[in-house]
Amino acid sequence: MDFLKRTCSVFFIFFLLSTITTAVNAEPLHINSALGMDMGTDTVLINGTGIFLTTGDSWDFYQGYSLSVKSVNPDKKQVWVKLLHDGELLQDDILSEGDIFAYSKSSEILSITVDTIYVSPGGELITFKPVYQYLDDDYPEPEIVETTNNSVQEEDQNSTGDPSTVQTGGFTILQAFACISALILCRVAIKK
Repeated sequence: MDFLKRTCSVFFIFFLLSTITTAVNAEPLHINSALGMDMGTDTVLINGTGIFLTTGDSWDFYQGYSLSVKSVNPDKKQVWVKLLHDGELLQDDILSEGDIFAYSKSSEILSITVDTIYVSPGGELITFKPVYQYLDDDYPEPEIVETTNNSVQEEDQNSTGDPSTVQTGGFTILQAFACISALILCRVAIKK
């Protein structure tokens, strides 16, 4: 009887996780469009996600924007970042944990918060969260591609010449939390 209870618990957990994963992998949401509002300058392209970069790396955003980490000062726990658009420098700054890097024209385009600067003998890792990107009316609205599996997404990324038109997939914090929760629940169910 205990085996039957454990088996049912495990199947329930996997069902719950598959439901959560399906909801998490849904198409990115244009907030204003979903609310039936005018598609003005406040259209959200990236809504509070987190990104991770090491020294020398860069992150490509929509509409040709990219953020690169030039160097880290481990003593002061500061990072030097540069914002580029199609390879041209727009802005650079030296930031500490908790600082916000913002870029605006007539309205805000990017708002990036330095969450944590990790320094180890193997290198540096900088986490930025939350990260927001809003539509820049000076450039065409990006085409956001919905994919149902990673191999299709990888083919799309490899076949397009413009990296700003494809949002790279990743492992979200919610997915990590769901996996850890499932492991804990499975372990508890098996021990009973």
